[in-house]
Amino acid sequence: MEASRSAWSYVTPMLLYSCFCLLVGDMLFGFDTGTFGGILANPGFIRQFGSYDVKTNAYAFDSLRISLMSSLAFIGKFIGCFVAGPAIERFGHRAVFFGLSAVSVIGVIIELTSADTDPGSGRFAQFIIGRIIVYISVGLVEVDVTTYQSEIVPAPFRGPVVVSLQVFLNAGGIIATGLNYAFSTSTTGFGWKMVTGLQLIFPVLIVLFTYFIPQSPRWLLSKDREEEAVASLRRLRSKEDTENGSCEAEIQAIKSALQGNVHKAPWMDLVRGSNFRRTMIVVVYYFFQQTTGQAFVSTYQTTFYKTNGYAAQAFTYPIINGCLSFFAVIPTMYLVEKIGRRKNLLLSFGLQAFFMYLLAGLGEKTSKSTTESNTIVASFMLYAFTYNMGGASIPYLLGAEIPNAAVREKTQALGTAWNVLWAFVTNFVIPYMINSIHFQVGWVFGSISIVALVFTFLVLPETKGRALEEIDAIFTVPFNPFRPIEVPFTDAERRVGKLEGGDDVAGSVPENRDNHSIHDGKPKVIHV
Repeated sequence: MEASRSAWSYVTPMLLYSCFCLLVGDMLFGFDTGTFGGILANPGFIRQFGSYDVKTNAYAFDSLRISLMSSLAFIGKFIGCFVAGPAIERFGHRAVFFGLSAVSVIGVIIELTSADTDPGSGRFAQFIIGRIIVYISVGLVEVDVTTYQSEIVPAPFRGPVVVSLQVFLNAGGIIATGLNYAFSTSTTGFGWKMVTGLQLIFPVLIVLFTYFIPQSPRWLLSKDREEEAVASLRRLRSKEDTENGSCEAEIQAIKSALQGNVHKAPWMDLVRGSNFRRTMIVVVYYFFQQTTGQAFVSTYQTTFYKTNGYAAQAFTYPIINGCLSFFAVIPTMYLVEKIGRRKNLLLSFGLQAFFMYLLAGLGEKTSKSTTESNTIVASFMLYAFTYNMGGASIPYLLGAEIPNAAVREKTQALGTAWNVLWAFVTNFVIPYMINSIHFQVGWVFGSISIVALVFTFLVLPETKGRALEEIDAIFTVPFNPFRPIEVPFTDAERRVGKLEGGDDVAGSVPENRDNHSIHDGKPKVIHV
């Protein structure tokens, strides 16, 4: 037996590059979401796309137009998410990255050309079409990045790497809110067009970065391109692993763990056998990601501040909120492997409910002290912080790691498409909710957070530190939150875990990497 290896010894420059460079695609989503919230309140944009009110002698948006601009874009994201799975299965992750970049550029150009220079010159339908096309690329990138990361990264780092998606999404949002602030007083089309046009940077970077990344070894294996899968894995693993045969052993172990069934399965397999429970979990968490209040504190935060007595800080508070959201994900990248997915989500949903209830309770008061007003703002921001601790980022991780290899892309595609459907609903109804019940929206979103907490406790098994093939074994047995579960891992599943430096290995790798049994064949009792 060779000396114990640190889990960090599995990390290489190419692995880091392949995992993180393409997250600029998620910055595109964060940037678009953040900028659009500010654009809706931008004087120049309102003058070009709003309706003229003769009574006030000014241009303005009604709730219907705001709802249409915000929600119809999600038609594009739905399309992108739904076609992403089959597209990745057929053409591979790299080809989809190139394709989504072209789609994004086309959409941004359509947006930029949707208005001339005069007041009232905005072509409302053209702008919406541009947003729909941009969001097709957003849907594609959301599925492509997460499934690619989950398939190339070793088990101990899958959680932090996939969760980092939210860091880059929030980083895009911070940049966006800063630009919104810079152009918040612009009364011409230059301000909103400058902010929108900067989105072109992201697809250009994706094209440049994609050229240098390897294909997913697991995808190549699904195409019976075993030699290429080994070569791709060699580019991602350390020099030590490439020289001692670990890459070849890992590919063979993955193939054995899947019992030779490495090819992609049809859509109906998503609801067959243990896949039904896994698909259900992914779909439900993507539902919670949208319905616990995220659109309220992201897309509509500027509008909410302006209509509820905080107009003077309506463009300043979102910057603070964006920074808090960004820093919330950083400890989550550590905690998701330290305490696990379950505990992280339980903490996140519990705190989300608390701060939403606090916002609603104080907001209902007709006369508020300065302290109470400040507490409402703090609750708004702390909700965003706790949401980004788990409820925002971990659903992406669950959607990437829980599905079986044969239906991984399709399950993630279905989950994100379902997520988009609820994003459409929430973005459409929130303006009406803000106008009609104001602060009481907190009671709605807080209660949904409580439901999410209960669901997590009763249904979600723990998957931290497990190779993708080991997770397959976890879902072969029923889950009980009140006692440990006996999971009968096969030799091949345990071997993949060891070769990836997972929990079983405790940092070490067997010296002899031949295809021999690496455990006594007995089930191992673990807490899941």
